[in-house]
Amino acid sequence: MELLHKIDFKDLKAPLFIAWQINSECNLGCLHCCEEAGHSMPDEMNKEEIFNVLEQIVDLKIPYVALSGGEPLLHPNFFEICEFLKDKTSIKVETNGEFIDERIAKKIANLKFRSVQISLDGATPFTHERLRLGGNWEKAVMACKLLIKEGVNTEIVFVPTKFNIQEIGQLIDMAYSLGVYGVYTGKIMRIGRAAQNWRMLCPSEQEYENFFAILNEKIKQYDGKMKIYYYPYDVIEELKYRLEYPAASLLIIPNGKVKLIGPLPFICGDLKKQKLIDVWENYKIGWQNPKVREFAKKVIEQPKLLAESNKWVEL
Repeated sequence: MELLHKIDFKDLKAPLFIAWQINSECNLGCLHCCEEAGHSMPDEMNKEEIFNVLEQIVDLKIPYVALSGGEPLLHPNFFEICEFLKDKTSIKVETNGEFIDERIAKKIANLKFRSVQISLDGATPFTHERLRLGGNWEKAVMACKLLIKEGVNTEIVFVPTKFNIQEIGQLIDMAYSLGVYGVYTGKIMRIGRAAQNWRMLCPSEQEYENFFAILNEKIKQYDGKMKIYYYPYDVIEELKYRLEYPAASLLIIPNGKVKLIGPLPFICGDLKKQKLIDVWENYKIGWQNPKVREFAKKVIEQPKLLAESNKWVEL
């Protein structure tokens, strides 16, 4: 999505974007979690392994890195990682916001991130906390306020489900009142824990139709005042597109393995054992692997197979 399909990813010597889940530990048990986070992987990368990859990211001049988890602020080396990357690449952090107090907000402000994205899945505590088990809506809202006060480029991401989709207009109005830079949303992804809870979570076509109609109204209302971004396609439509036009990006999971794409189980490398540049070459080759293409087509025909996205298969 970051690139126009006119750019052939095979011609690039390195990826343009790294999405890195630096840990699996999380304080919440979100019903829609793509990674089924909430516990630490026994083989997560240690500090030395992490910094080895960071040095390669810098050496390859990769322009954009997004750090997520789990909950990335629970990682013991989170601020060291960010300090290392500061002024060397553009950094985005995706967090539930619950560990951001005044002190942490000031530390984040000093790191000059491209943006901090706070997950806020409701305009009311009830809906947010119904989806984000163990979550605290007030802490997430306060995180936005504290970051904005410190001049941090703050965004909100909203995942629509059967029981919160009707609050999108109210949430956008609230986001504007808080002073956030932008709101990001789109269809819920049917992978990880969301796939397990699909019947409970997935909105109807009519609900989505109303949802996107409201989004388009709000885009007009806040034109020039606040950014509102949405991706109108579901994970199956995305997968169809990526079979033809793979993204120029790598998805690193906490143990250093690199996935071909979130909705598929295929692993194209291991950064504990391989150089980033070699994994990038494996990624290019992986998209042409008959096993990958055949399974992807099966997933498109049988979306229930998305539930296998975290049952890794080494290429």
